[in-house]
Amino acid sequence: MSIERAPVGTLTDLALRAAWDQRAVAAPGGDMHQGAAFAADRARRSIRTLPLYVDGAPLLVCIRSLPLLGLSVASTSRGPAIPADAPDTERASVPERLQRVGEWLRKEEGVVELRVDPWLPASDALEAEWLRAGFSPCDESFFSKHAMWIRTTAHPGVTEAEIFSHLNATKRNEISAAHRNGIQVSRLHPEHDLAALREAAILVNETAVRRQFAQINLDQTLLTWVDLMHSGQMEAWVARDAQGAVIAMETALRHGERLTSHHAGSVEAGSSVPTGAVVLLRWTLIETARQEGRIADLGGADVSGHREIPQPGEKMFGLYDYKRAFGAEWVAMSGAHRIVLDPRRYALRSALRTVLRAGR
Repeated sequence: MSIERAPVGTLTDLALRAAWDQRAVAAPGGDMHQGAAFAADRARRSIRTLPLYVDGAPLLVCIRSLPLLGLSVASTSRGPAIPADAPDTERASVPERLQRVGEWLRKEEGVVELRVDPWLPASDALEAEWLRAGFSPCDESFFSKHAMWIRTTAHPGVTEAEIFSHLNATKRNEISAAHRNGIQVSRLHPEHDLAALREAAILVNETAVRRQFAQINLDQTLLTWVDLMHSGQMEAWVARDAQGAVIAMETALRHGERLTSHHAGSVEAGSSVPTGAVVLLRWTLIETARQEGRIADLGGADVSGHREIPQPGEKMFGLYDYKRAFGAEWVAMSGAHRIVLDPRRYALRSALRTVLRAGR
């Protein structure tokens, strides 16, 4: 068992980067948030990244330090890569492995706290191992803790008609209406369609304002989108009406065994907006997942304070029911955990941050 730094240039040299991404992103259990494009995105946001090999497997760590003082906090998202259908014993080995990473980071980097979210389906055995390794649950770094997956798209030999039959009647009718209304879905290219990509990103923010979600930074996000698309880790589609105007968009991440819904946006609904564009885009994602033999990952349907399966009348039930209408099923995840590696220095960091916030 060993932990070592990846070679210098792992995330920038083209050959080394491709080799890293093949194992950290494309391999079973891989995730975009462990890849070189994500590391570049973090660097643009002044967040340091550290690629490690843990027992020979890649793990990308993000490190945030206080100016001049260090007292660093580290995090790792969606890693290490564990296949979606891995046995419980393999999943249960992750907390001990990450505890060793934390101890290494304490000694080598002065890290006082490690936050992790390896994206593992929940189980009693796994929860016991988190506790045994000294971790405790913490706030999620992502919108949702859990996921909603369509696993049948990954079944060998499954047909488009079979997957389509799993949609409820309303969604099937909306897709048919979209076709009748002349809505066309097109796949964007990172070099030829930069203007359309920017238009799609603007739609994300317009939708975020209407729904009171956090907005994206357009310039930084576009750089990351293009990087991901060049790496084969992201698809972007737009839906155009019969006159050629963009009325909706969706992006999806290609990683591990999944094709994951990422960003989505649409123009405000009204009498002039034809029916079915958003549903047709979601169907495009699902059908692409089927063609590639991947799980169609529609994201989550829970938020902070509402982490259980939503019931009728509850805050997130509408989103949950919407994703169920496509055939997605709830997948309970273990969620984010943290371990304090140096209690005294962690307390000092917390006190200093409180003082700094008060002085703003």
